[in-house]
Amino acid sequence: MKQKLSTICLILAGLALALVLTEAGLRLLGVGYPDFYDYDPFLGSKLRPGIQGYFLQEGGSYVSINSDGLRDREHSLAHPPNTLRIAVLGDSFAEAMQVDQDETFWAVMEKDLQGCPHLGGRQVEVLNFGQAGFGTAQELLAFRHRAAKYAPDVVLLAFFTGNDITDNSPAMMQYDYNPYFTLEGGRLVLHDERTREKWAQEQQKKSWGGEVKQWQRDHCRILQVWQQFQKVFKAWWTSPSQTGVAHAAPARSESGLDYSIWRPPVTKEWQDAWQVTEALLVQMRDEVAARGARFSVVVLTIGAQVLPDAANRAGFAEELGVKDLLYADHRLERFCREHGIPILLLAPPFQEYATRHQVFLHGFKNSNFGVGHWNRDGHRVAGDLIARWLCGQLH
Repeated sequence: MKQKLSTICLILAGLALALVLTEAGLRLLGVGYPDFYDYDPFLGSKLRPGIQGYFLQEGGSYVSINSDGLRDREHSLAHPPNTLRIAVLGDSFAEAMQVDQDETFWAVMEKDLQGCPHLGGRQVEVLNFGQAGFGTAQELLAFRHRAAKYAPDVVLLAFFTGNDITDNSPAMMQYDYNPYFTLEGGRLVLHDERTREKWAQEQQKKSWGGEVKQWQRDHCRILQVWQQFQKVFKAWWTSPSQTGVAHAAPARSESGLDYSIWRPPVTKEWQDAWQVTEALLVQMRDEVAARGARFSVVVLTIGAQVLPDAANRAGFAEELGVKDLLYADHRLERFCREHGIPILLLAPPFQEYATRHQVFLHGFKNSNFGVGHWNRDGHRVAGDLIARWLCGQLH
């Protein structure tokens, strides 16, 4: 009996040592998949303050969330003297976990703007309020609840046509607990009942031991890797290549995007989404102006719009039965100009750059080139373009 107990103890000790060595090895190699997000009663979700770790699902970078829940360095709440402070609102393109922080478009923009001759000797400080999953409604709320307290001089909205318009429709939005607005009698009405209910549910879960589970996920790399493996395996197992279901969309399409954005809206859902989107832009313009700041819009790009092969882009447009892939961009441009909102379209100069240099500005080796988020080249080109454009707006 003693020999059996001794054997069992040795086995358990060996397993414990193996776990300790595995955990230490994962930490030494920098391998981990932390949970960056939590629920929020105002915006639906938020980045968790102080969380750090590698993001390796697309591209790859070491991500650090500051004490105020921003994917950014620390910033003082008080406006620094002799400084032009710019607040960037956006979604996952602004969050930019796919690249290192100093390679993001807003970091490049900040660096490039330092040389603007119209600054009058001021320094430039850019604050990033972008977060994955945000649409125009949440970006307006992010200004109210997060950005306004920093007293920015300029508010730059990074608009992604791929899903920002659909996110303004409760019938088409990505997450059913996100807050949204409707137009009632020409007035924007906020609906955040589901948001607060979801947040309350999550708070209740935490009171039932959820905090302990969260601590385990935050501090156990083995658990993080195991959960990530489960996600990857599930995605692989349910992929079309495994299920035998063929892709109905063209090869240049991306999951999660509705290409109806490249056509005039014909359904009531799309018509309502566009009307709410345009009303939100005007509301944002007015609220930013009321705070004594300037409001501007930059329209981001979708991978198919800026493929390096012009014939490939044209072929995709023909398959979709549209003239080009810029309907949403041009509609936003016309609307913003009619309502006194400075706007920059990135797709045309991105197309020119990609064609001239024959490079993909979207995608990574560990995902797919030509689709997904901006890579390092995409962020660099965007940062340079936005900085030059903003510099011209300052004089």
